[in-house]
Amino acid sequence: MSRDAIIRTIVLLVLAWFVLYEAVYQWMFCYLYVEPGHMLMLNAKLGRANPDPENLRVVGPGIKGVRKVVLGEGRHFFDPFLYDRNVAHATVTIGAMEVGVVESKSGQPLPAGAFLSEDPDHKGILRKVLTPGRWRLNPVAFQITTKPVVNIFPGFVGAVTKLSGDKPPQGKLAEPHQRGTQKRVLQPGLYYLNPEEVTVNTLEVGFREHNLDDVTFPSKDGFTIKLDTSVVWGLEPEQVPWVVLNFGGVEDVIEKVIRPQVESICRIEGSKYSAMEFIEGTTRERFQNTFTDSLAKVCIEKHIAIVIALVRAIEVPKEILEPIQQSKVAEEERLTKEQQQTTQKIVNDLEQLKADVEKGVREVAAESERLIASVRAEGEKKVAEIHAQQEVEVAMIDKQIAEIVAQRTRLLGKANADVAELKQKAQANRLVLNVEAMGGPAVYANYEFARQLPPDFQVYIRYAGPGTFWTDLPAGPRQLEDAARLKILEPKGAAGVPEVPGK
Repeated sequence: MSRDAIIRTIVLLVLAWFVLYEAVYQWMFCYLYVEPGHMLMLNAKLGRANPDPENLRVVGPGIKGVRKVVLGEGRHFFDPFLYDRNVAHATVTIGAMEVGVVESKSGQPLPAGAFLSEDPDHKGILRKVLTPGRWRLNPVAFQITTKPVVNIFPGFVGAVTKLSGDKPPQGKLAEPHQRGTQKRVLQPGLYYLNPEEVTVNTLEVGFREHNLDDVTFPSKDGFTIKLDTSVVWGLEPEQVPWVVLNFGGVEDVIEKVIRPQVESICRIEGSKYSAMEFIEGTTRERFQNTFTDSLAKVCIEKHIAIVIALVRAIEVPKEILEPIQQSKVAEEERLTKEQQQTTQKIVNDLEQLKADVEKGVREVAAESERLIASVRAEGEKKVAEIHAQQEVEVAMIDKQIAEIVAQRTRLLGKANADVAELKQKAQANRLVLNVEAMGGPAVYANYEFARQLPPDFQVYIRYAGPGTFWTDLPAGPRQLEDAARLKILEPKGAAGVPEVPGK
């Protein structure tokens, strides 16, 4: 067999093996489909031996045993002769108001003194928690426990107590790296915290009222006095950690601070007064003020705010109270009668005062009318004077207007006379000019004579006989002819001046 034939045979065998392995063996024997919501856990049958089977419950690639990593839904190809394949529910569901605390069962033990693990390859509880949602973790390696989320409502804050870290100084709040009650409080909201790492105490901030109805103490003269008190107290957010560190919750504050301090102050201050003094108003007021100031001072030192500490009622023994009440009633009746007498006197004085006021009102009204009349007369006088002054001013203005009109009339008359004079002079000058233009008065007179003639007037010069020439005519006829010619030529001359022939 030739070399090429051998090579072709090998290639065909390889292809046949590949086709048989991939198409037949892989899909028929190795194929595995993981449905949604499930996961695939593998247990390797071959590989190196587990180096620490006591601690390592799951292993990595190349080591015989349960694999730590799980696979999600979908198609997978794993040889059943090499792996045990286990399909299980994949999801651990953490609700919306829950956190998942994860404990690792596989890995090396934690260092001494540590109880939370930062590394999932160590045994123990992991510091990181699982938030709401679905998670896929190997149940052989991890155990998940759901815990409620830290929910702080409006009006509350959360005091955080850290369970790990260095120890803070005695009686001091812890810093973030120290264990114990932290200085920082949590404001309202949801917090996904590890309950194995911290605990959170929610306390209501603001002010609240607490009533104590059974506070008793002995008076200075040995009688038992009973008080009903109301204390309005509260916490600021920054005061909550200190209160939690030293007392606990709200009920602890009441039982450890409010009630003991109220009873102590009442015993100390109340024993300074006799039972009879507690009936008097001034003593009760003084005791009330001392009680409020003392309680507020003590609670401020304990980081508790006191708005008011009110003594609502004081009960005195009847054997003292009744005689005092009777004497007080008699005294009150006496005071009432005196007060009635005083009141009647005040009423009488009031009536007299009303009469005086009415008299004063009438006098004031009369004086007001007099003043009004005086003011009105003075006003009318002023008005008359103003009118008279106005009339004088109007007359003066009219006089000035008349003078102006007269001046205008004189000026207009003079102007008209000047115009007439100028017109007459112009006409005279025109006549002089016309006479001069005509060559003398005689010619102008002839011109005027000819101008007055009818338009159809004609002069005819006839030959009278032999020896008669034009030049032999007397001067008069020649002038008439010239005048007639001037009459004919007048429209062609200059305005006002006739055109003279030969000029």
